[in-house]
Amino acid sequence: MDCPSSADWPKELTGDLAWTGADFESNTDVFTDKLSSQDIEELNSAIKHFQALGLSRGHADPTTFPLSQGLAKRLQKVTDHVYNGRGFHRIRGINPSAYTDEECVILYAGITSYIADQRARNIDHIRDRSRAQLSQKLSPLELAKPMTFHTDIDVGDMVSLFVQSTPLEGGDQYLAPIASIYNDLMKRDPEVLRILSENWYWERVHRPGPNQTITRTFNRPVIGFHNNQLQINMAVTFLGANPAIPFSPDAPQLTPERIAALNRVQEAATRVNLRIVPEAGDLLFINNFAVLHARAGFVDSPDDVWNQRYIMRLWLHDSHKGWESAPVLQRKLDETFDLSAAEKAYWTKDEMDKVAPGMRIKQMGISANPDHD
Repeated sequence: MDCPSSADWPKELTGDLAWTGADFESNTDVFTDKLSSQDIEELNSAIKHFQALGLSRGHADPTTFPLSQGLAKRLQKVTDHVYNGRGFHRIRGINPSAYTDEECVILYAGITSYIADQRARNIDHIRDRSRAQLSQKLSPLELAKPMTFHTDIDVGDMVSLFVQSTPLEGGDQYLAPIASIYNDLMKRDPEVLRILSENWYWERVHRPGPNQTITRTFNRPVIGFHNNQLQINMAVTFLGANPAIPFSPDAPQLTPERIAALNRVQEAATRVNLRIVPEAGDLLFINNFAVLHARAGFVDSPDDVWNQRYIMRLWLHDSHKGWESAPVLQRKLDETFDLSAAEKAYWTKDEMDKVAPGMRIKQMGISANPDHD
């Protein structure tokens, strides 16, 4: 179903993606795969096997990071949960403190290779960087502040997060499916859905070369149907609704009607969301076209790194089971999965920190373009 007009949209969406947090509050095991000690031994052997090959980390895949058929099939089921089920899944049971930084990167790259056959240029290292007294302006992603519901923009249909450590307080994740947000708004304020289906003015910064930036502009909707599924592409920063990151001086201003529509989405997402309390070692996989995510503010320990929030992130797409982007949303997806295994910069946190953001470009096997609020 590709509905050209909001007038043709269904009154209610049903199916596995039309869930609310209440559906899982009493049974988190339904979306959690707990690794056994035998599973961990397999993963450790695969790390050693890969290291013995002497390959760059982007080469980690089922042929170089071998697992038993049983564990491989369990990982492959995650793909179905994300694309054909509830839109998210969690793997639990890894102890990051048992590995070096390099081993954690290899482990992450190896596991994700069983879940999707395409992986992004680089692994991102997400934590509060305000204590580092850096000269550059930090994005909300690099601060301990709460983050509103959003999707990662123009990067693919699956977001994966690998929790390395958790903060002293806060930092909970929140998930909300667009299907249930749609159902909530259809009952309360269907006009919001019509507004979201209109073309909106977007701005995104692109870095074509060292210390070079250009502003790309788009006119496209926030939501749209394709293949009988409702999709969303939304981050308020790129829609002009983040006062801390203003648009170009000559950009059109958001109307009060559109500001209100974005607020209604946040309110609906809050009503239907599922709260997830991360633990060190968790791997979380989210359908980035169908499920919005948000984050609570947090407080890190001033000196204990294992009580400081640190998460690795890698965008994924499976060419066999993944979603095709709704044409009406005009996502720009040609710059996420465009490098070979040898070209990808799957760096550790310390390796990444040695390269200034202004120097992180495709030629280094990396991208530092903003992707969400």
